[in-house]
Amino acid sequence: MSELINKSDNRATIRWKLLTSASALALAAYVSSANAANAEDASRPPIWIESDGAFSQQETGQEAFLPPFLFSSPFGVPSQSALRSAPPTIWDKGAKITFQPDESDWVFSASIRFGRNSRSETRNHLTTQPTRTLTAYNYVNYDAYQNVAARNSESHTILDFQAGKDVGLGKLGNSVLSLGVRFAQFNSQSDTKIRSQPTNTEYNYNRFYASFAAKRKFSGIGPSLSWEASTNLAGNPSAGSITFDWGANGAILFGRQRTKVHHQTTKVFQSSAARYGGPRTVVYQSPATPTHTRSRKVTVPNLGGFAGLSYRYADAKISLGYRADFFFNAIDGGIDTAKKEDRAFYGPYASISIGLGD
Repeated sequence: MSELINKSDNRATIRWKLLTSASALALAAYVSSANAANAEDASRPPIWIESDGAFSQQETGQEAFLPPFLFSSPFGVPSQSALRSAPPTIWDKGAKITFQPDESDWVFSASIRFGRNSRSETRNHLTTQPTRTLTAYNYVNYDAYQNVAARNSESHTILDFQAGKDVGLGKLGNSVLSLGVRFAQFNSQSDTKIRSQPTNTEYNYNRFYASFAAKRKFSGIGPSLSWEASTNLAGNPSAGSITFDWGANGAILFGRQRTKVHHQTTKVFQSSAARYGGPRTVVYQSPATPTHTRSRKVTVPNLGGFAGLSYRYADAKISLGYRADFFFNAIDGGIDTAKKEDRAFYGPYASISIGLGD
């Protein structure tokens, strides 16, 4: 009887030891995973400072200044139209600061992006026929020229203030949905001067003078919505990993367009008598109202997005990608009358981010 009791006691002891061992292992695993998670959270700096640069193509549609005399010029019009176009590319620079409190899914950020570019060019055309043709009374010499000097500059500034929440992507990565305020300002200046003499004879000639100057500006502010996400492709975030990043943004900007345009064309006729002290004749000077000033309130929709790759450390990140931002009907690109034109910036970018704090 005592043997049966001893066997039963041994089995109970064994079961108790197994249960205790299993519980201890489970508790150790839980503590280990909790410590790892806490270590990962602790290794994430709460403050990130980012600096970036982008080589952007820009769309800056504006009505071309083409005086009527260019269409009868022996040197043609298309090259002059291209001469007065805005700079096709611009270098963007930006900075961003992000703060995410410890043990919180909330993310707060402020950023600035700005760029400026200018384009200056002169074109000098000259056609000379030194040989002279004998007429009934005199020689005729043909000498035509056209001088064009143009300068165009573009600049923009974009500010963002956002508060977002990390809604997560599960095991795929993280995702931050943000609401905020966006401010944007665009400036454009153009200055063109043209001197043209399409014909020159011993008896008389016509000479044309044209000038054009324009200042265009938009300033607007409004609510914004953005979504940024990333997913890990390879590696470990604490030791170094490669991630795929993407995002989209939208805003409605309420602001004002301001435009001031001045242009004037003068045709001067000089007869052979003027060569000997006679007067020159101003044939025409147009338009009757050479200066146009416009200012109006506008609503500008804004859409954009980006995609790229990042190499991440615990407290640093390097990113390469492609970014685009479109602002619809942002600028008054007209001359005599208003003309709605878009502003667009798109191209590759590179950024570096540094984490600060414990």
